[in-house]
Amino acid sequence: MSRTTIDFGIDLGTTNSAIAVLNGVNAEIIKNNDQHDITPSAVSIDKKGTLRVGQRAKNLISDSARSDAYVEFKRQMGSNHEYKFESSGLARKPEELSAEVLKSLRADVQQRTEEVVEAAVITVPAAFELHQCDATRKAAQLAGFRDSPLLQEPVAAALAYGFQADEEKAYWLVYDFGGGTFDAAIIKAEEGTIHVVNHGGDNFLGGSDIDWALVEDLIVPRLLGEFKLEGFRRGNPLWRQAFAKLKRAAEVAKIELSRNERATLESCKFTDGRGEEIEFECELTRAELLRVAEPIIVRSAKICQRVLEEKNLGRDAVKKVILVGGPTLAPYFRELLGRSLGIPLDHSVDPLTVVARGAAVFAGTQRFNGRAAAPVPAGEYSVDLRHKPVGMDSAPMVGGKISGASTEDFTGFTLELVNTKTQWRSGRIPLRADGVFIATLHAERGDRNQFAIEFLDPSGRQQKTTPDTLTYTIGAVVEEQPLIHTMGVSLANNEYDKLFEKGRGLPLKERRDYRTTHPIRQGQRTDVFRIPVVEGEADCADRNRLVGYLEITGEQIRRDLPANSEVEVTLKIDESRIVTVTAYVPLLDEEFAVKLDMQKNDPKPEDLQADFNTEMRRFHEVRVKAEEARDEGGLEMIREVEASLLLREVREGVAAAKGDPGAAAKCQQRLLQLKLKLDEVADVLEWPAQVVEARKLLGELNAVVKQSGSPAQRDEAALLVEETEGIIAGKRQMDRLRKKVERVRQLHWAIVSAQPAFWIHQFHWIEMQRARATDQARATRLLEQGRDCIAKNNTAGLKNVVWQFWDLLPREVVAAAQRGYQSGLVR
Repeated sequence: MSRTTIDFGIDLGTTNSAIAVLNGVNAEIIKNNDQHDITPSAVSIDKKGTLRVGQRAKNLISDSARSDAYVEFKRQMGSNHEYKFESSGLARKPEELSAEVLKSLRADVQQRTEEVVEAAVITVPAAFELHQCDATRKAAQLAGFRDSPLLQEPVAAALAYGFQADEEKAYWLVYDFGGGTFDAAIIKAEEGTIHVVNHGGDNFLGGSDIDWALVEDLIVPRLLGEFKLEGFRRGNPLWRQAFAKLKRAAEVAKIELSRNERATLESCKFTDGRGEEIEFECELTRAELLRVAEPIIVRSAKICQRVLEEKNLGRDAVKKVILVGGPTLAPYFRELLGRSLGIPLDHSVDPLTVVARGAAVFAGTQRFNGRAAAPVPAGEYSVDLRHKPVGMDSAPMVGGKISGASTEDFTGFTLELVNTKTQWRSGRIPLRADGVFIATLHAERGDRNQFAIEFLDPSGRQQKTTPDTLTYTIGAVVEEQPLIHTMGVSLANNEYDKLFEKGRGLPLKERRDYRTTHPIRQGQRTDVFRIPVVEGEADCADRNRLVGYLEITGEQIRRDLPANSEVEVTLKIDESRIVTVTAYVPLLDEEFAVKLDMQKNDPKPEDLQADFNTEMRRFHEVRVKAEEARDEGGLEMIREVEASLLLREVREGVAAAKGDPGAAAKCQQRLLQLKLKLDEVADVLEWPAQVVEARKLLGELNAVVKQSGSPAQRDEAALLVEETEGIIAGKRQMDRLRKKVERVRQLHWAIVSAQPAFWIHQFHWIEMQRARATDQARATRLLEQGRDCIAKNNTAGLKNVVWQFWDLLPREVVAAAQRGYQSGLVR
């Protein structure tokens, strides 16, 4: 079958995956060889190297005594983690395992329809970060897909509901609680368009977390009460397989408890520390399941509430909640969720397959050009079509251009489009001499309209064309896919310059002008100028995720680049979320560009432990400070942190990270959330000190601007004083005050650094720091150059000397310059 649109959609899930195809206006799930709609996202490799995917692989988690099968590798997409298959000695990356799942789904299609799937739309969680999207794209390439547009899972679910719906205007909340990730998205369905209004989520929140809560809160305490098992904890590599079996058993029991009040944990066999086999069974109740599941469901509901609040939408404004994901099939889950949200729940489309169906609908809107076209034989013609395969217009325009090997002038040629079902005809449309044509179709609702292309030469004889048909369907379309997270550039002062705000439609491109913070010497490999790209919503750069760097070294430039040189930075992200950063340096008249490599390194357990210890010390310090200051606002925020799951999750995650990469990645994310919470508390407590600091800096600014400032700088200083005092007099907005203080510092710097006396003073200061320089020989040369510059009144040369000497000083001396992912940029 020759397709002009992609038509196939895949839900590549954490626990289960599915594939669907759009036939007409209906998205149909293609069953696997086991006659099931879904395939477990599980891969096993035995000692002979035999690879299995799906339920048979998943069963080996319970049956095998060794780590020869894995699930939930989606949570590690984009990381450098490798899964070790013990019996065979083989290792696979997460995207390689995901590729095997994709191959299995494609094989299911070929088995049932004999069609080879060359392209498919693949869904990703809305909360997926760029490195995870990039890894998904790589998995599709490894699986042999020639084209694989990515679609956010909540958008897919909305399309499954809204493709043929006739909604004038309605807000839906897509609640996607999968096996390992959670997404919440507000969708506006209006006159045939699906628009994402806002979204949020958590890459480490899903049904798997309920399974682990059952294991760690209920099952393990009972197991340890019955057996003496030395070091029996999730993070201990010796017990990795035992915990995998317990989790698998907990998942089965959880599903049973959605129907029954009680469930017996299936028999778990493993050996104890002495090599003796033990067999463990226990009974779980639905009440116990509710107790451990409720905090997890409530957390997801709070994300939904935040997503609504950010757009000033109340629950009454939302028509329904679309349920997505296997856990939402459980009646207890729906009851808890409905109580938390207070919005009608809709699960009329199977929550297990709704994402795959929606992906297929979207695939029907994506043109597919097939393999590279072979040269057109003499006497035949190719048609390059330009039209939207799906839209709400019943009389859409279609354009195109016809070309042929032996025809250059198409004067006298005509084309007619014929609906193969209704026999509607467009009438003969004359071609321009260059083969271009424009036509208007007439489409029927409720079906995919197929139009035959009848191409006639000047004598009226019909000629063969490729393709010989086109299709059009009246249905809802996605307006544009939004950017998942805010993205921008980290500056040297740890400021985050946000170039693209969350929610803007892709593709995006933005240019900003910056200045370099330090000189780069031509030919010096160790002289590096770095442009870090980050994504996230926090105002401080180092509280967001580093996407990647553009680095320029001395080896790449043809001449020295002094400090404070102008740099034009351009950031681009396309519809496939490929990020490119370009830096143009006018002084060099040269452009440097890089497509960012977005692989993320696994967090090390020892680093997580050290980071956690640091944050706990900070937590204790801010609590003591709040108690001493009797700051009720700060104390209330501390109590909220203590009452939340956050501290417990981080503490348990640190312990589990040693033997579980998934736990390590989750712990890293929760640690960042803890840091942000403590930042908020610290801001409340530090407000009085920040006000004092701001007024001190304003006084210093007034002094230097009075002595050395230009008229424009005096005007700006007066405005800064007025604006800063206005912030101080208003609500406690620490971020606004910090930014204003930073601008005060920048203006102060601009004035003083323009004075030759300042650089002479700095030079005398570095003379006193000579003993701390990391390269004494170079320090001596720089000091000699500096003295020569002073003698010759060469201020520009003296600046360069001072900047280079700063690079020789220890980190603690120049700590401020080391924040912000070691950026080489300032505004």
